[in-house]
Amino acid sequence: MKKILALVLALALVFALAACSNGGTTTTTNSGSTATDSGTTAPATTSGKAYPNANADGSINLDTIAHFDNDYDYTQNPKLKVAYLAQAGGPLYQQSADAYEHWAPLYNMEWAGYISADGDSEKFMTSLQTLIDQGVTCFILDPDSTIFTSVVSLMENSGVECHWMSQMSAPRDNTTGDGVPMGGNMIHPYVGFDNYDAGVQVANKLVEWKNETYPDVSWDEVGCIAMAWSTSPPLQDRVDATRDVFAAAAGSDANFFVADCVSNGMNLQGGIDAVSPIISTHTEIKYWLVNGLIDDFAQAAATVIEQQGLTETSCVADFGGSALQMQWDAGQQNAYRYALFTAQNLYAEPILGAVYAFANGWATPDTIWPSWINHHDCGADGHTYPQLRLPTVWLEPDTYQHYLEWTDMYAHASAYNYSQDGIGLDDYSPFVTEVPAEYK
Repeated sequence: MKKILALVLALALVFALAACSNGGTTTTTNSGSTATDSGTTAPATTSGKAYPNANADGSINLDTIAHFDNDYDYTQNPKLKVAYLAQAGGPLYQQSADAYEHWAPLYNMEWAGYISADGDSEKFMTSLQTLIDQGVTCFILDPDSTIFTSVVSLMENSGVECHWMSQMSAPRDNTTGDGVPMGGNMIHPYVGFDNYDAGVQVANKLVEWKNETYPDVSWDEVGCIAMAWSTSPPLQDRVDATRDVFAAAAGSDANFFVADCVSNGMNLQGGIDAVSPIISTHTEIKYWLVNGLIDDFAQAAATVIEQQGLTETSCVADFGGSALQMQWDAGQQNAYRYALFTAQNLYAEPILGAVYAFANGWATPDTIWPSWINHHDCGADGHTYPQLRLPTVWLEPDTYQHYLEWTDMYAHASAYNYSQDGIGLDDYSPFVTEVPAEYK
């Protein structure tokens, strides 16, 4: 059951953040040139800086050390081999691999490839040992959560100094007990999101849309639906947050409904099957606000709303957005109006940058991102493993192309094909500057 839940969580979180891309499991090698896979060259510099994103006095800034610095000469350091090894395969993991492959030459690293273990933990361990034997010392690792401690033990006993980060979920030791976080204590830093906060932001956007578009409509006439995947605690946090925000705005949760898709499938049809009975049986409600949870479910809700003729009076938003971007590119507008989004290249950057910082001795897993230590959940035995939050942006019809093309400009990439006219590097920030109160 733990293995199934781990895979569900990984898939769910990536569905919420990244678009499905073509291609399957591959293993590729990059020559290590300073050009990205798209042909964009890394910025040349002769600044002589000792560290990326250094403080004004030249000393290390551990909060920003992992982010790419256009003015730092990464070629002054030894070239290191990096690989991405994942428990599962498919287009979602491939997109992450593409992002790491893009950043590797910019960090003057040699891309050693992406390997999927195809759900086989023994293959994961064997592949990791093989990569180490081939001279790979830097890794992005996403094993089944139940074998994380074994993975770490293999690296520690390999006779080679290895450096790593995970992506899909925080690495934990699976211990249980009073006061122990779900999944166990952290065993390494993590880069990601807070799901309850994501649910709050999405729900607030829905409430804002209602208040601006239909300010005179009584909340008694408004229904709210949270698409759900009940076996995933992180995704359930988004549902709970939606309920809390809606109840506060409406004065009660009487018109709040949950469309649990866990029995129907994590796809468009599964979402349609879960949400259709709710909307079709509550014909007294003409105004719907829907937290779509992930892109497929958001599209499902918008589809059912359109079938019921309620597009004009309804709003769907989610934490995701890659599918919404493609929908808008195709000229399609419906009740799916907003998405809270982080581009994949911005997701991958601090993860790979952290591995690079560890390998160069600039930081350790206990010292990196000191402002981002959640003192209620930072590892056992005195460890201070941080949980860095990623910046998010609302994708909206009038501004989404500007943001997405900015991410290309920032990452020296060509993931999108929009105009860069009028876009500046300071238009958005790759950093989250406000540390959550609960961390302190």
